Amino acid sequence: MTDWFDAENHATRAFEMFERGRWAEAEMELRKALAFQPDQPEWLYHLGIVLESSGRERQAKAMFEQAAELAPEQVDVVVSAAIICARLGESDRSLHWLDRVLAIDPSNEEALARRIEMLVVQGRHEEAETAFYLAEMAMESQSPMCLLEISVSLIARGKFRKAGWCLREAMKMEPGLPRIRLRLAEVHASTGRLDRALQLCGREVREDPGNIDALSLYAELLESSGRQTEAVETLRRILDFEPADLPARQGLARLLKRMGHPQRSLVEWQILRKLDSNHHGLDIEIGELLMQLGREAEARAFLLQAHEQTCDQLEQLGADQIELVRLSKMLLEVHLADEAVVLMEAAYEVAPDDPETLRLLALARYSSGDTRGGMVISRRIIRLDPGCRVSVNNLALAALQRGRLGVSWQWVRRGLRRHPGDEHLRRIRLRIVFNATAGRFFKWLETCVSEKN
Repeated sequence: MTDWFDAENHATRAFEMFERGRWAEAEMELRKALAFQPDQPEWLYHLGIVLESSGRERQAKAMFEQAAELAPEQVDVVVSAAIICARLGESDRSLHWLDRVLAIDPSNEEALARRIEMLVVQGRHEEAETAFYLAEMAMESQSPMCLLEISVSLIARGKFRKAGWCLREAMKMEPGLPRIRLRLAEVHASTGRLDRALQLCGREVREDPGNIDALSLYAELLESSGRQTEAVETLRRILDFEPADLPARQGLARLLKRMGHPQRSLVEWQILRKLDSNHHGLDIEIGELLMQLGREAEARAFLLQAHEQTCDQLEQLGADQIELVRLSKMLLEVHLADEAVVLMEAAYEVAPDDPETLRLLALARYSSGDTRGGMVISRRIIRLDPGCRVSVNNLALAALQRGRLGVSWQWVRRGLRRHPGDEHLRRIRLRIVFNATAGRFFKWLETCVSEKN
């Protein structure tokens, strides 16, 4: 009996602290109460709320799920378990709790809407649409929440007209529904109505200046409409609220680079690197900007790190053709040909018939001193593209450098038949003539000397 009274006293004090916003004291009192009676769903539920409010969502989830198991008939408790599972990315677990809610209350609007949301998250769009129609039948009137959630599925499938209709209907019923104007702005942007999208998004930003999602979308729309300076200002507003917002920081860095501000862009990339040193591609971006600024030695260091990171990921994730080509070009610019060869060999395995990949691999091999390897790839390019001027030039020059004047002469003749005005081939032809003439002269001289002796 004493334990029961002690537990109740702790719980009462916890609720008083909870109402005053004194979360730490409320948590302490609830834990004391639960030490006496660990199977009280109400206390577990409120402890979950306290933990969630303090950012400890994993611990909060455990409390909500315990409470839901102990009191499956309490819809609010079970819905809370479903919501936090969804927030933590556990969509299957969320659906489990939502199905429990709907077994008790088939017309529960929030559970019906959340179920559609979770099916969309899993990419199960047909099932989401079926769930939407079942929700319509389960409720007495149309649900703005369900309309909002099915619009996400429709947008993902490119059905913008239907999505717009759903969102407008939902707005008529509940104009203040969270994110509804942003969703409608996305629809307008996707259908080319940028002005209307900006108008809706701008209104959302004015009414809720700290809404990060609204600011992010507004920055995208501003950039798409060519208002880059305003987009930069909007991204900076996000960073004023959330300095560690990585997507905003990355968006700002990329935008500044496109606007022709390499130094300012470099600062943002460097901050991003401090915030997330494992973020893939940072060293490439920093290296490229340093090259633009003429700081080649620093660029080499970052590009070497990018090369090392990319090589590690080749084994784990496979080759990203575009990224390999981009990084290889930069490595060649800073005279790191051996490193470029490694990446381009990987790119070649993925796309053995891609002309750009082949040309860059040939260049990397030539630059690294592997003339024979470069010639092999150049010949492959010629087979795929007989008119490739660069490859003919490379083959003619490589043969000349190896002293094979006849082979070089054949490549020059072949190239000049297709490209009679090519200055590079003409210069190679002059060098062949000079070398051949010089060779005959030195042979004659040797003969004269030997005859004299």
